[in-house]
Amino acid sequence: MLIGADILLVIATIVGILSVSSIVAAWTVKRWPFAAMISFAIATGLVVYVHLSEPGGLELLDIPNAFITVAARVLN
Repeated sequence: MLIGADILLVIATIVGILSVSSIVAAWTVKRWPFAAMISFAIATGLVVYVHLSEPGGLELLDIPNAFITVAARVLN
């Protein structure tokens, strides 16, 4: 996996999780979550971009490995 792809995958995962929680929170108070839906679309687009830029595509274990790689780069 490319180093830049690791960072993009981590950013997409974090933004996706936060946007899903914002969508659920807005849904419970009967509001339309425009910003959360846009950020979820951006996160989905980043995941698709990383999937298409990888030679073998993405696997499910690539997400935790990307987090470990990015954490190691930050801590080193």
